[in-house]
Amino acid sequence: MEPSGSGWAPERRARSARRLAVSSWLQEGVRPVKVLIADDDRLVRTMLGDLLVELGHVVVAAKDGAEAVKLCDREPPDLLILDFLMPRLSGLDALRQIRERHGIPALLITAINEGSLRGVDGVDQVQGLLEKPFTRKSVETAIGKAVGAR
Repeated sequence: MEPSGSGWAPERRARSARRLAVSSWLQEGVRPVKVLIADDDRLVRTMLGDLLVELGHVVVAAKDGAEAVKLCDREPPDLLILDFLMPRLSGLDALRQIRERHGIPALLITAINEGSLRGVDGVDQVQGLLEKPFTRKSVETAIGKAVGAR
């Protein structure tokens, strides 16, 4: 933590970074969106959530697909980011249930490469894949494509 006399507290720095990220997205024609992340790995939810907030988005998190379905019914997000393999309800099964009621674009998080997922029922329903480990750039690109697909 920086000395209090510096006049530049970490909170201010974070707010400034968010404003810059929002400004950058708006300049590129992509508006900030409400994103629902569903992943059973708390670390992935936290890291991805922090990145999305830095980029100016609003984040809601679910620990599994069943919770994601409930959250979507309460207040539908603009974009879903779902883990492929989760307990209780997989990302694709959650997407099927959500899409019965809402036409929300979705990205799938997976440690399995895209080629290995070809032919898996439902994979063609997502707007993109985020392969683990993902990068800031891959997240930005995938969100831009998914939001632009609306």
